[in-house]
Amino acid sequence: MKHFTSKRERKLWIYAFTVFIAIYATLFLGGQLINFMIERRILEQSTFYLFLVLVVAFIWSGVKDSSKKKEYWIYAGTLAVYGMAVLRMDLSTSERSHMFEYGLLSLLIYEALMERKLHSAKVKLPLLYAILTAGTIGLVDECIQYFITYRVFDSIDIGFNYFAATFAVCLSFGVKKLQHIFTYKH
Repeated sequence: MKHFTSKRERKLWIYAFTVFIAIYATLFLGGQLINFMIERRILEQSTFYLFLVLVVAFIWSGVKDSSKKKEYWIYAGTLAVYGMAVLRMDLSTSERSHMFEYGLLSLLIYEALMERKLHSAKVKLPLLYAILTAGTIGLVDECIQYFITYRVFDSIDIGFNYFAATFAVCLSFGVKKLQHIFTYKH
């Protein structure tokens, strides 16, 4: 039985699983690392630099394929808006990290489902499924934290995980719609 409809779908699921593992690894490693970063006052800067690396990687991928210049400008603008929205929100660094972690996870799940659908597999409501899956992974993450003495269960984080997943997937959906509009106008 073939589990994946394409090599791209397989890669996307592997990436999603890698992000999932990274998120859950922070349950046990994150506390010590966060404390270390807070003590050295490098937590805020690291968030900025990680976002900068993301932007540079994105720009580099756009330079490699000049046939899709409009597409990359749409994504660059969206990425800038997403980054500024996250920076403007009155959020702790931890909450900002949730925006990126669960946003990325939901995007990878969404893209894998869309790839599956593209290859004629029956996929109902990929947008909703991606949001619910990523958000539920965040819910389980928070529930596990309840039992770890040096971690804190926070019901607000649960809502934030669902919000981050929704925000990211809806932005991606919107960008795809813009691409469709620009493609057919020109």
